[in-house]
Amino acid sequence: MERPLTLDLHRLDRLIISFRGGLAGFYSGQRLTNKYGSSLEFADYRPYLPGDDIRRIDWLLYGRSNRLYTRLNRGEVDATVNFLLDGSGSMNWGEPSKGWRTLQLTLALSYISLQSYDRVAIGLGCHDVGTYLPPLYGKGSFPRLSRFLEQQEFNREGDLNRLLASFQKTVKPRQMTVLISDFLSPGGYRAGLERLLAARQELLLIHVASPDELEPPFAGPVALQDVETARKKEVTVDPHIREHYRQAVKEHREEIADFCRRRDINYLFYTTEDDPVEFLLAAAPRLFKNMY
Repeated sequence: MERPLTLDLHRLDRLIISFRGGLAGFYSGQRLTNKYGSSLEFADYRPYLPGDDIRRIDWLLYGRSNRLYTRLNRGEVDATVNFLLDGSGSMNWGEPSKGWRTLQLTLALSYISLQSYDRVAIGLGCHDVGTYLPPLYGKGSFPRLSRFLEQQEFNREGDLNRLLASFQKTVKPRQMTVLISDFLSPGGYRAGLERLLAARQELLLIHVASPDELEPPFAGPVALQDVETARKKEVTVDPHIREHYRQAVKEHREEIADFCRRRDINYLFYTTEDDPVEFLLAAAPRLFKNMY
């Protein structure tokens, strides 16, 4: 780890991740489901039946209809937010590195989730899930989660499709999965994401890039080396090559965004020069709601 994962997390205290679809929870929490329960959120009425709690009778409705009706409220459960981090060597690039910023983003989003009584699980790998933190619950588990993140490294050749297929085996239906990656995988990403969608995951993709990947500082003859395979290639960077590179980067980003848009996947583009907390606060209208 190049430096501590310190962030001004208290600025995120009032946020809770918004879920669009139905949830599958196991314990009481703050997520409203479509099932009836004991929350204060009104769902529907039904005729009163012997044995119903008389405290749930709507007396105003009785006064209008002269019939007894019971108020039904929606149930509240916890939710599980799964984080999958691309651990390939290309993430260990930049200053600050994409990998370090990825850990910070995960720390911040996990903090939000634990504060709102969601469960948090984290997996990291290259071809498959090499390290995995099983679901944690409650604010008291945050130090353990932070220590887990501080121990992670990004240093091997990756295959994003295989990684996604491996992670799909750890998730359960009707959960959220957050993928953080630079999407620099020769084999692509679509097949793996389709598997997670088939597993009924609500997906959030955070595409991480370093500023010098968007606008390389090189000029003239240079020797490039792949950080994952160590393969080398000599090129001469002239204005034509530079413009061709910019266009390729733009098309790659637009391709991912278009894939997500067509499949109703939340997609965010993040550059490592941005503070993670500021980035999430800027994304708040799309991804979060206020807890209170």
